[in-house]
Parts: sequence; structure tokens; C-alpha cells
Amino acid sequence: MFNRRYIREKAVQAYYGFVQGGAESALSCQKNLLAGLDQTASLYYLHISFLVSLSEYAQERYESMTERKRFSEAQLEGLRMMAQNLAVEHLKKDPNYLLNIENYKFNWKDRQTDLISAVFNDLFNLQEGPSIADKVLENLKADWEQKPEAEKSDFEFHRMFLRKMYRRKIGPNPILRSYCEERSLYWESDYESVTVWVSTLIAQMSPERLDNVDLGWSAEDEAVVFGKTLLEKTLLHQDEYNDYVFARLQNWKPERIGLTEKVLLCMAVSEFLNFPSIPVKVTLNEYIELAKRFCVADSAAFINGVLNKIAKDLADEKKLRKSGRGLIG
Repeated sequence: MFNRRYIREKAVQAYYGFVQGGAESALSCQKNLLAGLDQTASLYYLHISFLVSLSEYAQERYESMTERKRFSEAQLEGLRMMAQNLAVEHLKKDPNYLLNIENYKFNWKDRQTDLISAVFNDLFNLQEGPSIADKVLENLKADWEQKPEAEKSDFEFHRMFLRKMYRRKIGPNPILRSYCEERSLYWESDYESVTVWVSTLIAQMSPERLDNVDLGWSAEDEAVVFGKTLLEKTLLHQDEYNDYVFARLQNWKPERIGLTEKVLLCMAVSEFLNFPSIPVKVTLNEYIELAKRFCVADSAAFINGVLNKIAKDLADEKKLRKSGRGLIG
């Protein structure tokens, strides 16, 4: 479920919390890392289950509106596309989805009908003309006309509608986002990442494949083991790595460097020294990207300069042992 790039980010956050005093011990720091991953996974399945429940709620409202004949079928087209969406029907049968909503105990009907109703009213309100869903549908029809005939099917049209609705309107919906952010600091920090994952899931769904939803994660997954090891080695040797970093900061006093930059530099040195199979350039690029994400504007250039010097010095001192062809350059 998680790749190394994401795991690095979570390991950096866990180590930052430890340095800042948010964890009592190295063991609790590692537990915080795993707890954070589980919270991120739960948010992913929450969003999928919300789509399913929103579709079911839309079906109830569609049936009610059709019976009362207040709106024409043309006016209810956007609502019907959500209510009877073939991609959502496929998700509902996905064994990985069913397993994980059971594991995480999601039950929208019993607990959060008001939230579903509020999001529904925001997206499917027909009181003042075409709803947001209708506008998305009209936009989709223009794209659909340009699609090769061989690629067209009812499932594909429904999948594209669901993705456009989720990516543009449901995922970013302030009502849903506020609900999630109020319930978990992890959900607040990972919200955008999770919406990208769910959007990608919808984009890649295939009617021929039953298990489109990610299976989940385990502490024994390769990427997670990498993150645990990286954090463990950093915690174990942090004094040594920090001394190595500070000795190479020409014209910079350690107190002038932000805590986040110190955390990134220390963890990057740990990765240089403890993971022979990871190319130096990969480590450099990853921590420069982390600096762009977590630090002030010019920090990435600073991190780049310091890490390049450290990598060269480690290589000169024969401390940089990389396995495989071309892994040092």
C-alpha cells in the first residue's frame, strides 16, 4: 500500500516528533510511525466507503424524487449517475474493500447520516438550476465524444463520472474534509495524499478485476520494514550523525538551522550509511523533495549543498558502501 517515498515522509515526521519531545522513547517513536500508517490506511478506506454510502443515499433520494415527479428525468441525470453508478457497484463487491471496512468498523448509515446528507445537498441540489453533479456530467460528455469508440462502454462512462466527481468535488469537499480533520491529526496531514490515492484507484479500475482496492498494509511489507529500519538506525546513531553534519556546516552555527532541516540531514546521513542498495542520487533527490515539502523556500538548495558535500566526504573516507553498478554516482 505504501511506497518508500511515503514511508520516508512518515519516518521524518516520527523522528521530528521524537526530537521535539513528542515521544518518550525510541520504542514509542517507532510505535508512532506504525500508528500513523494505520491511521492513513483507515482514511483511505473511509473515503471509499463514503463514496459507496453517498451512492446508496443518492439512490434513496433518486427514488423519492422520481416518485414525486417534481423533476424531469433529464434534471435528475446527474443524480442518477451517482445513484446507479456501475463503478461504485463494482467497488461494493471488492473483497479488499469488504475486508477493510469490517476491520476499520465503518458504518455510515448508523453514525454519520447527517454528514452524507450535507455533502449530498452540496453536490446534488436542484433548487437553483443544474446541480454540481449535472455540470460535471455535461463536462464529461464533451470529453466522452473525443474518446475512441473501442474504449467506450457503460462501465467506462460511469467510472469517468465517478472519478471527476471525486477528484473535483467530493474529495476536496470542505464538509467532508472538515469532518476528517477534526477527528485525527493524522487525517489532517494526510488528507490530500489519500484523495490522490483514491482518485488513482478510480482511474485504474477494471470491470474484469474484482480486487481493485488496495489490500492494505503490514508491518512486514518491504517499504514499512525500510521505514522502521531507517528510523531505528537514525535513533540509535543520531548523536554521531548530527556531529558529522555539524562538522560540515561552514559558516553556519547549528542553532541557526531549523529543526526540520536538522532532522532531514540526520536522517539522510542515516540512509547514506545504512542502505547499501539505495543509490546516493536517490537519497539526495528524496530529501531535497522532503525539504521542499516541509521547509522554507530556500531550504531545498541548502539541503542539496550540504548532502552533496557529506556524500563526497563519506565516499572519500570509504564509509559509503554501495552495492551494485553505478549506485554511487
